[in-house]
Amino acid sequence: MAKGLEDTAFYIFNRLTALNEVGGNPKQFGISTEHFHERNRLRFAETPHTFLTLTTHDTKRSEDVRARIAVLSELPGEWETWLKRWRKLTSHARTDLEGETAPSANEEYLYYQTLLGTWPVDQAQEHDAYVSRIQRYMLKAIKEAKVNSSWIQPNEDWENAVRHYVEETLKPQGPLCSSLLPAAEKVAWHGMLNSLTQTILKLTCPGVPDFYQGSELWDLRLVDPDNRDPVDYAAREMGLARIEESDISSLIKEWKDGLIKLATIRLLLQLRQREPRLFQSGIYSSLYATGSKKDCCVAFHRRLEEKSVLVIVPRLTTKLGQPGESLDWGDTQLLIDESLPEMQDLFGKRIFKKGADQIPLQSLGNLPFAVFHT
Repeated sequence: MAKGLEDTAFYIFNRLTALNEVGGNPKQFGISTEHFHERNRLRFAETPHTFLTLTTHDTKRSEDVRARIAVLSELPGEWETWLKRWRKLTSHARTDLEGETAPSANEEYLYYQTLLGTWPVDQAQEHDAYVSRIQRYMLKAIKEAKVNSSWIQPNEDWENAVRHYVEETLKPQGPLCSSLLPAAEKVAWHGMLNSLTQTILKLTCPGVPDFYQGSELWDLRLVDPDNRDPVDYAAREMGLARIEESDISSLIKEWKDGLIKLATIRLLLQLRQREPRLFQSGIYSSLYATGSKKDCCVAFHRRLEEKSVLVIVPRLTTKLGQPGESLDWGDTQLLIDESLPEMQDLFGKRIFKKGADQIPLQSLGNLPFAVFHT
């Protein structure tokens, strides 16, 4: 199964590579919020202690890479425009090999998704190291696909042509980098919101959250050996010290340093530590929004005796705003169909008033997440 599907077919079928994950199904682009809640209720009833994870040693793309690439499913028109432009801008770097063009169009399609998924948020990052990473990844992907080269029968001419293509197209002042940068920044910003949403859900849904070491900050690693580098624990220790003095609502303005993700994980783990029974046994109730952007909200409530937690996160964020802006929820309201106690937001000073029957999502402001708790 692994060799035939995950290590061959998933390197050929590149429609949306965020779906080509171990245990995944590329036919399934997503599920409705109703199905999401149904799955959570089923897990709570039948397997409440199952692991919830986003990245493992075996993932083909880390959680934050997939969160970025998934944004392309919301931008089909722009994605098509970018592809046409970038293919023209990189035509000079392709190699003709006896009538075959290397890389192939399918390999290029994989390449652009890979760049958008891994583009460094820190432009000061060592450029040569990034180029080398992408070269190694593309050569591995080509060998795994077994179309133009393979591990058993390597096509060195093809591999050298692809290596040259990556080096040539990633020249810092080259036409591709100049054109790709604004697209990469847009995708990265929405990907950041996706990443925070899935991190919060992992830590609050029924189940036991599991973390792959190194994913506490933005994790833009690809398949092994890319994800086997030593974890920089010193950077994480320094990050923990910094967020002690920071308000989480301010961290999202400086999201590129990854501290917003680290702070989110820390606060939610502390809440789980304080209220273990709530997260182990708290009844799960789905909540739904009404209004023009109701499909962009995922929310649920968990309760055990006098303890409660109310979780609100965004999805499909390209419908809500552009990079750097507060999300525009318009008239969208989260409906509360049961009597809840007064609760404090884990991420700030926001208060849920006792007995409220709705929450205007516009009130979330520049931090479009909330975990209200007693």
